Amino acid sequence: MSDYRLPSGLTDDIHGYEADVKGFLDGTLEADVMKGRRVPRGVYEQRQDGTYMTRVRIAAGSVSAEQARAVAAISRDLTGGRLHVTTRQDIQFHDVDIADTPEIMRRLSAVGLSSKGGGGNTVRNVSACPYAGFCPYEHFDVRPFVFAVTEYLIGLPGSYTLPRKYKVAFSGCAADCAFATANDVGFVAAVRDGAPGFAVLAGGGMGGRPRVGDCIVDFLPAADVVRAAEAGRRLFDGIGDRENRHKARLRHAVRRIGPEAFRAQFLAELDAAGADANVPVLDELAAAVAISAASGTGPPPTENVDGVRVIAQKQSGLLAVRLSLRMGDIPADDLETLAGLADTFSDEHCLRTTQDQSLLMPSVKRERVPELACELRKLTLDMVTFHPLASFVACAGAATCRLGLCLSRNAADACAGALAAAEVPESLLTGLDIRISGCPNSCAQHQIAAIGLHGAVQRVEGCAAPGYRVMLGGRRGQGTTRFGEAVGFVPGRVLPTFLSDLVQDFGANRQEGELFPNYVDRRGLAFFETLVEGCSHIPTYAEDPSFFRDIGSDSDFSLAGRKAGECGAAPAEPSDASGTVERNAEDEVLDLTGVPCPLNTVKAKLAMDTVQPGGTLRVVLGDGESVERVPTTFRNEGYAVDDPTELGGGRWLVAIRQR
Repeated sequence: MSDYRLPSGLTDDIHGYEADVKGFLDGTLEADVMKGRRVPRGVYEQRQDGTYMTRVRIAAGSVSAEQARAVAAISRDLTGGRLHVTTRQDIQFHDVDIADTPEIMRRLSAVGLSSKGGGGNTVRNVSACPYAGFCPYEHFDVRPFVFAVTEYLIGLPGSYTLPRKYKVAFSGCAADCAFATANDVGFVAAVRDGAPGFAVLAGGGMGGRPRVGDCIVDFLPAADVVRAAEAGRRLFDGIGDRENRHKARLRHAVRRIGPEAFRAQFLAELDAAGADANVPVLDELAAAVAISAASGTGPPPTENVDGVRVIAQKQSGLLAVRLSLRMGDIPADDLETLAGLADTFSDEHCLRTTQDQSLLMPSVKRERVPELACELRKLTLDMVTFHPLASFVACAGAATCRLGLCLSRNAADACAGALAAAEVPESLLTGLDIRISGCPNSCAQHQIAAIGLHGAVQRVEGCAAPGYRVMLGGRRGQGTTRFGEAVGFVPGRVLPTFLSDLVQDFGANRQEGELFPNYVDRRGLAFFETLVEGCSHIPTYAEDPSFFRDIGSDSDFSLAGRKAGECGAAPAEPSDASGTVERNAEDEVLDLTGVPCPLNTVKAKLAMDTVQPGGTLRVVLGDGESVERVPTTFRNEGYAVDDPTELGGGRWLVAIRQR
């Protein structure tokens, strides 16, 4: 069962949701209203109309063998029998009939799991370092604090009516394996005078205008961690933008009011939460913390035992076994078998989900690894043999996501195949972090990867060619987190060759022990921009139609299946609409006020890449040069541009139609 309690009213909540589903299916509840009620409960419609996905929260990525068996059984009984591990350590069911979602929720609740808060403007899954509890470099095990924060926040009604999603992460050391420095609120374990605590960061995040979190408190006693998580939630609830969903995340509020004012308001909310008797103080939990005499930072090194990749735990004689999934996917039958193996071989009787979409089986005795390896090799999915695909993280992309531009999973598969064909050594690949998102949204966390790629579209003579924008040099770590730098566009048709050449160049020219981000720094961006430029040419359709087909597809590329995203759907009736503008392929809105020339033109062109022929991009621009220069540039390139409409306050709306 879970290490935290689910809300006492969850059974009634599921019952009410079931009534909504029945109303939706019999036509008495409108689709838009239903969307606002299902999405905050983790139920999204996939790219295929009428087909759904359900996201299950896995706090700290820790799932017991009993829970894993239950999840596998649900998948086999009620969905397509395929499960997916996400980059926030959740588990997703795909190809779900909406009529079955209440039963899925009931069966999850029976084993201490829930999908509530899996989507929408809610407190999302609280994630943690996947090595928590056994990493030799951690200061202490952060998982008990993750569970305490989860239990508190998921029981608050206010956790489900926020301006936008609210993400919290915990890391056990400065290596920041949980991406705490790039979350709305992040906690990095620290020790002062022999006492456990956390550095608290806030205002970070990936996606549109990514931002590294600011240090709010350099050392907060561990007993006060729920106070800090609640302070961030209250602050976000109060100052988050509820009118413009593209500026609704907490990081945008920091830019709006300034870092100093943001920190002052956060500290004020921290004091207020401390004075609130309903916000728990974790004195007993903090007193029970076992502090490690750690030296250095993670992630912990991997070794090979009987052909299986393992991590030596800080507990003598115990190993954590790495289980590689194919971009997060695992058959339900294999998960059920793994649950049984965890009961047999793991002293913790559990599995861990990781931010790189794989699994760990912790606390396996070293002498039992050969026996476990034999059982693992009987699985349908080969989780043991190293393949270059293990170096890739990829979101679902256009295969199932409504916002996806490109088939990012196909791209990862093809690139991994190219690396295998080039016989790039495992020793080089295991140190790489390659992340591919199917669109500019950072679901695969490409912005913080050593090699990050996101789907984009270029047009040649009116024909759309799919490809990827390349970002290099991203890294994470307390005080060192940096997002990757954009170096250009590579057509999908040549992406595998480009990536293979890039990795081989790194292998041939890096200095001893040099990591890829440091290699990027040493060689300089101009070197990599030249590499990309050499691969960026797109011939006309008549010259080579393969450039106008996505990787792994026999059909010409099209954005026809792209629809409005559901991530920010809120539980409101149509009459309660807040004026939020939905982003979709036919009617894009991009607020560029405050963005100087010519950067505003560049950003507008990037957004135009995602608009299908005949669609309209609506751009909000500031007074002066911006509202004169951007429309003129687009007109000169053959676009139809309406005259600017004044919005007031020095802001103008310009409509640009795709060619």
